[in-house]
Amino acid sequence: MDVDLPAFPLPPASGLAPAADFARRRAECPFGRVRLPSGDSAILLVRHADVAAAVSSPALSRNHLLAQAPRRSGEPNFLYDPDLLINQSAQAHATVHRIATRAMNHERVAAHRPVIHRIADALVDTMTDDGRPGGDLVAEYTDRLPLLTITRLLGIPAEDCDDIRRWSGAYTHSHPGTPQERARLVAEFGAYVREVVTAAPRAALLADLVHPPDSGVRLSTDELVSLTRLMLSAGVEAPATVLGRAMLRLLADDAADWRTFVRRGTDPLAMADELLRLVYAGNVAALRTATTDLVLPSGTVSRGGAVLLAWISALHDPAVHPRPEALLPGRRAPKFVGFGGGRHYCPGRRLGRAILAVGLDRLRARLPGLRLATDGPIPIAEREVGAVVTRLPVRW
Repeated sequence: MDVDLPAFPLPPASGLAPAADFARRRAECPFGRVRLPSGDSAILLVRHADVAAAVSSPALSRNHLLAQAPRRSGEPNFLYDPDLLINQSAQAHATVHRIATRAMNHERVAAHRPVIHRIADALVDTMTDDGRPGGDLVAEYTDRLPLLTITRLLGIPAEDCDDIRRWSGAYTHSHPGTPQERARLVAEFGAYVREVVTAAPRAALLADLVHPPDSGVRLSTDELVSLTRLMLSAGVEAPATVLGRAMLRLLADDAADWRTFVRRGTDPLAMADELLRLVYAGNVAALRTATTDLVLPSGTVSRGGAVLLAWISALHDPAVHPRPEALLPGRRAPKFVGFGGGRHYCPGRRLGRAILAVGLDRLRARLPGLRLATDGPIPIAEREVGAVVTRLPVRW
């Protein structure tokens, strides 16, 4: 155990700001080591150049089950699920990744946008129909929109959504519970998803996964269960996290940025992309293991060594993002690194962006006068998927 190394995660800053130590490390220590909660160590990559090179390098593996891979923590974690896509052999991973990417390509996501639109409007209807002047935007909108979208596209009944959230929270360790309780919920989750994928699929997204068009390859039931479970857990929690953080950023400081978004009619996809950069995930980083020696701009990773990709630090690197703390929709910027790269490029990236863009657009259209309903601090919880806004009291 490397007890003398700085601990990671780094001490968080207040609100949505990146940990203060990221800026110092970019300037003084861009290739320094840190100690993980497990006691293992890794090189923390904080500059955009290093993270961008790392995400696209085939020399870095996401497989957390490699013999030489360090452990993120000493506790059980969904990242160590042997059925998880990132832990599969290269051939199995490529097949699943190709089918998932095809099922959520530009054409398919464009066809799904009306579904997202209707769900967003229905959520606003529920918020406003009883005449209330405000409520909790997280509980009533930012958490619900990704959940209801993904479940609808997979053909899962709305009445099962609360169970899905409880199961996915146990699977990703996003919610507290004893190991025994989590194991029980994860087993229930797997059994439920198996029933979903083995039934005759009628929902568009599930049908594209079970019977992929233009392909003679079919996924096994176990592969479908693993992929669908991932979509219902991290695939729901990631956009929910970003949407909650995005709305807090827009409504902070007397909603100045929100009023500008409303007044100027900014393209919601451009706003979504800039908010992804600005508030993405929080004080978390992705763990990779080098399968060969790898030369990065700031140093060399030896075979068997580990690196942590600090997304928010790279996305706030002034070397490629001038005025990184400013909200500048449409800014000229390099390819977004937060979705990964190469063979690990996130297959659900287009769907996630669409949920964020439509979610912002419908709130602007329906509730242009949104404001925070408190002057106090907004609660933010550090979880496996990132720093989550757990409550966002607003008035409309």
